[in-house]
Amino acid sequence: MWKSIGRYMLIVGVSFIQVAGTVAAQRSLVSGSRHPRSSYEGRAANASWRRRARQRIERIRKADLTIKVVDSSGKPVVGATVDVRMRRHAFGFGSAVTARWLNAKGPDAERYRKTVADNYNKVVFENDLKWQPWELSKRNTHRLYRQQWLDSAFQWLAARDIEVRGHYVTWAPLDRAQARFIGRPDALRRQLWAHMEEKLPAVGKRVGEWDAINHIVGWGETFASVCGSDQIYADIIKKTRQLAPRAELWVNEGQVLSGIRADDYKKVLQYLIAHDAAPDGIGFMGHFTRRSLRSPETLFAMFNQFAELIPNLQLTEMDVDVGRDQDLQADYLRDVMTIAFSHPAVQAIVMWGFWEGQHWKPNAALYRRDWSIKPAGRVWLQLVRRDWWTEASGSTDARGSYRVRGFRGTYVVEVGHGTRKQQQELVLPKEGKEIVIALD
Repeated sequence: MWKSIGRYMLIVGVSFIQVAGTVAAQRSLVSGSRHPRSSYEGRAANASWRRRARQRIERIRKADLTIKVVDSSGKPVVGATVDVRMRRHAFGFGSAVTARWLNAKGPDAERYRKTVADNYNKVVFENDLKWQPWELSKRNTHRLYRQQWLDSAFQWLAARDIEVRGHYVTWAPLDRAQARFIGRPDALRRQLWAHMEEKLPAVGKRVGEWDAINHIVGWGETFASVCGSDQIYADIIKKTRQLAPRAELWVNEGQVLSGIRADDYKKVLQYLIAHDAAPDGIGFMGHFTRRSLRSPETLFAMFNQFAELIPNLQLTEMDVDVGRDQDLQADYLRDVMTIAFSHPAVQAIVMWGFWEGQHWKPNAALYRRDWSIKPAGRVWLQLVRRDWWTEASGSTDARGSYRVRGFRGTYVVEVGHGTRKQQQELVLPKEGKEIVIALD
């Protein structure tokens, strides 16, 4: 995000769920501390919300998988070995990236790409698809934005089955260049329509979801103030659906979970719903700072409110900047991720960058400039690749069955008996799955 708008971004709070966390969690401060801005309510290791969150995660993020192993005649194979290995999570765990770094050369670039490939199943381009960078990229000479980099980045991500969300079709506040359209709504609309008609077909199905309108509440002069009403936002969504019919359309706003813009966000969403332009999902920016560490329970209550409008939510731009207090950053990241993952309407958590060498708020990075991992980075790995990941092994029972309850996603199952082996890929949906594997 542009630093000039940093003060407008969402600020909310985060904490920490499992004992496998930092030492700081064991000595964490609780509500009523003499230094209230050095902690947040619900940080304590024994906070009551944690048990409820774990129960919800077990219920909504997992499903039952039964593997039945039979021989060539269809009879159960008793004592067959079964290995269940998760390949990809159904939930979106992502980060902002740049096309430049995905194309760069050198050790930092190699580490950047490896971190993306290993840790994220979803990304968003930090700036490359915004209106002005899109225009700058056309000449393929800009030091930050080039369409040849963007095309190559799309290919690299597709080869690794990493989803891409588009940020953004447009945003509501007028930038400096658009200020000339104040009092000229028709000209503003014509320019926006021309941009959409060029960019959306050019990107095509390489983007699975778009922030159709970013900062839809906004500040100062906005598309709505120039055009006279929120109808312009309904028109943008309808136009985007025509140009990108396969993509999910989202709206996005900051300072909502903190309560500052919550009511205004609800009003514009209600307007879109009433005018046949409901987005597919509601995005919450998550640029968290020391001054607004909201409790996990407060965040959960806010998710509930918005899920009543559209039950498809996402943390779209998450980072935690609490200065140099790395334990607080780690605890807070853990707890926001946990409370979000435990809510049935939340579909993804997308970090707004991960490396100090490419981050709008370096203190919020998960990796330092030299690529050493911070406590917050270890939190991400612990949750995403260990606590919320399924790998299991065992043997079939007297009925030739092996059962496991795993996190929803994509799996590879390998069974064997003696010299015979068989492998099968599957997707574990929320209703669970039973498969039969025949050993030839």
